[in-house]
Amino acid sequence: MWRESLLPQNIHVVTRENSGALRLTDKWELIESLRQALCARERVTAALAAEIKTELVARERLMSTGIGEQVAIPHAVVPGTDRFMTECVIVRDGIDFESIDSSKTFIVVMLIAPKSALQEHLKVMASIAKVFYRAQTRAAIIAAKTPEEVLKIINAA
Repeated sequence: MWRESLLPQNIHVVTRENSGALRLTDKWELIESLRQALCARERVTAALAAEIKTELVARERLMSTGIGEQVAIPHAVVPGTDRFMTECVIVRDGIDFESIDSSKTFIVVMLIAPKSALQEHLKVMASIAKVFYRAQTRAAIIAAKTPEEVLKIINAA
């Protein structure tokens, strides 16, 4: 399900010198700029955008969504949405995401799920983690130069 929502338009391949609209100061700035990109692309209302922000921040404050192995999955279950939404960034030089293994994070997949799909949300989270489980897949994604290349690797994993 989450793979179907990934398109070149919502995959960003960035470095600190070439981050576009994404802010790489710290994980909080990155989460916020990813949220803004997601909300603009999905054309959500201002009220829903605010709800998404509240839920993302609350979830991240509970415990870092940096799952380790160079991957973070900031996520939130949002009552006001009716569909899964994703935004993905490959930070070629890494970012500190306060991951459980203290490693730098290079792959960030933001997931917004409807509250009505709580069970599906857990399955999607597991699916995302499974794709990035193999070190070889992570290395290929981190080395990718374009969103299209990232998408091809994810779909093949």
